[in-house]
Amino acid sequence: MCIRRAKPGDEETLAMIQIKSWQSAFADILDRETLEGCTDFERVTATYRRLLEQGIGNGYLLTVDGKPHCIAWWDRSRTQQMAEYAELICIHSLPDHWRQDLESLVRKDYSHPSVIMYSIGNEVAETAQTRGIALTKQMTEHMHSLDSTRPVTCGVNIFFNFLSSMGFGVYSDDKAKKDAEAAAKRAAAGKAAPKKKAVGSEFFNNLAGFMGADFMKWGASLPPCDWKTKDAFANMDAAGYNYGIRRYKHDLKKYPHRLIVGSETFCSDAYRFYELAKHEPRLLGDFVWAGMDYLGEVGIGAWEYPDYVPDFSHGPGWIAAGAGRIDLIGRTQGEALYTRVALEREKGPLLAVWPVNHTKEKHSPSAWRMSHAIPSWSWHGCEGKPAMVEVYARAAKVALKINGKTVGEAAPKNDCVVRFSCTYEDGTVEAVSYDAAGNEIGRTALHTANTETRLCLVPEEETVRPGGLAFVQLRYTDENGTVKSLERGTVTVKVRGGTLLGLGSACAYSERGYLSDTTDTYFGEALAVVRADADADTVELTAADGTHNAACCIPCKE
Repeated sequence: MCIRRAKPGDEETLAMIQIKSWQSAFADILDRETLEGCTDFERVTATYRRLLEQGIGNGYLLTVDGKPHCIAWWDRSRTQQMAEYAELICIHSLPDHWRQDLESLVRKDYSHPSVIMYSIGNEVAETAQTRGIALTKQMTEHMHSLDSTRPVTCGVNIFFNFLSSMGFGVYSDDKAKKDAEAAAKRAAAGKAAPKKKAVGSEFFNNLAGFMGADFMKWGASLPPCDWKTKDAFANMDAAGYNYGIRRYKHDLKKYPHRLIVGSETFCSDAYRFYELAKHEPRLLGDFVWAGMDYLGEVGIGAWEYPDYVPDFSHGPGWIAAGAGRIDLIGRTQGEALYTRVALEREKGPLLAVWPVNHTKEKHSPSAWRMSHAIPSWSWHGCEGKPAMVEVYARAAKVALKINGKTVGEAAPKNDCVVRFSCTYEDGTVEAVSYDAAGNEIGRTALHTANTETRLCLVPEEETVRPGGLAFVQLRYTDENGTVKSLERGTVTVKVRGGTLLGLGSACAYSERGYLSDTTDTYFGEALAVVRADADADTVELTAADGTHNAACCIPCKE
């Protein structure tokens, strides 16, 4: 597989892929005359020739085994209010190449020990349709012919499959035809297109954001959701359940030969899953969405407050999903600690705290988050304010102590998290866990940073390979390296012996983006990504915010 920039001379290839893609996608939607007008080879070729010769936009061509397969085109946004943003204009792929795609997938990582199963799709609503069910069987069988050692799954959002079959969040062929005809009439009359309606994943993500996580899980438990998924599940080795934990017991009993994998699940269900899996050997695994935060699907899991985000609309400025147990710059969130205890990788206790400066305040809707707790007790200026502390432990009872004084005791109930409402004070917060006999089995603490504030540059590795990448944390700390969560600054970074590739924080909202040499910190931290020069002996970084300065030197070694 190869992706390269489109260049003059590619125009016929680009036109061929676009035309075949359109002919396949709109054959049952547009009338013959309209479709033929949109797929005139000479006209489409001329358009691409002009774009390539004049350098308009950015086109890319994907080839598989040297054969053209897919094209993509992007450019600066055509919307004036979003002129500083990019716009993906089109993606076209040749139809009926799924066999070739699967072959490339298997060939790429056939012998890699981390590949335990293959997935042939995720949240593809066609798995509720006759042709999609048949295709699931064909794809599974083809994967078996390529690799008989690994099972095949497909992530199916059970509730949304049902909603899609009812016409919610999708366009039927009839509706799509009417929309296409209406669009042609508006274009002929010189009228602007109406606001685009959300469909597919965007529609369902919006719905989940409004209704909450329980809405999806409740919906998945409805009988029609079984009717719309059972045939597709029968055509794969392991049924991939997206947000369907309430179906596990019922379906394992109803379908005695079915294997289930939680292909997407909520973090808050990790404990419940693991307890079920201990007694259900056909419940194979659980994939919490998401392990690490990512760009795109902006704001679906973001737990943000107005001091960092001016609005909760998920409009311009929103970049990341905000849905990771590990945030965008690699910091461990409280939810990651919870997951480790829930899956018995640690017994705990582990500690995390909701941002004390925002306790009980309104935040952005976040269907994919169970909390915004972070492992910090450094909230200077918040003395006397209410605090919410989360303790994660597999224990009969946990106690919370602040500066040696017990402020609460509780037993985890059908979960491994206990939340304590308390009053913040500088010093030490400590969690202690006990077994059923009252014996102490674990203890952990968080400490308040001292009053001195430093700006620090902390490389992830002690050295960097010439031409390689270095990841450098920017942190406001005390003299002992304890992060000061409420310190905020606008930091400018300079590099010698390398190139600054990216700079930013973990906040899901960023008007600056990541290509500037300046960033705002987020809960006291940010991250710089630097590529070392091929001939450099060292990479030197300096950082300054107008008050504080920091520097670090990273040796270059093979």
